[in-house]
Amino acid sequence: MDTSAVFDALNMFGLFVFAVSGALTALRNDLDILSVIMTAFLTGVGGGTIRDVMLGEFPVWWIRDSSAVTVCLAGAAAAMIAQPVFASRLKALIWADALGLSVFSVLGTQAALASDAPPFIAIFLGAVSATFGGLIRDVLLNEPSLFMKQDVYVTAALAGGGAYVGLLELGLAGAAAAPLAAFAAFAIRAASIVFNISVPKIGRPRRSEL
Repeated sequence: MDTSAVFDALNMFGLFVFAVSGALTALRNDLDILSVIMTAFLTGVGGGTIRDVMLGEFPVWWIRDSSAVTVCLAGAAAAMIAQPVFASRLKALIWADALGLSVFSVLGTQAALASDAPPFIAIFLGAVSATFGGLIRDVLLNEPSLFMKQDVYVTAALAGGGAYVGLLELGLAGAAAAPLAAFAAFAIRAASIVFNISVPKIGRPRRSEL
């Protein structure tokens, strides 16, 4: 499989699972069908849209590739059909979000590199791609955001982008580096979920807490 086919497959997969996570969040809030679909779509394309705006890439990626809309619709439909089998929608959406984060941390990094961004900027924009769709979802639905918690969330996205850049520097082809880096990001995020690992606080306590 050539490099473009690998990235296309990763993009479709990442879009689908992010759309599932958005739809499940909307379903937890008892929203109507159209609201579920819209939330799924915004979760799927939100991070990449912000990345493209920051890079000055217009029109943004999902307008150039309208298949993104179809994939997000499929993710929303899958979530609505499968929701009765989930013992906990919250657990299902957390894992779907973890899968989407791992894939888009790499895809966002690659998109930024393709726009001639320096490697450290590309890694940052990979994290934007991976996390801002979920942030938009949570803000819209007034949900506690993983972005703002101590979860190993943004850290996992940065690790995925960093792993991708590092593997490229070692001479690995993009088609091989991308899935390996995505797996590394997912492994970090999965470990934090399973073992309840959090990022240490560095802020001082408020006066009311003293």
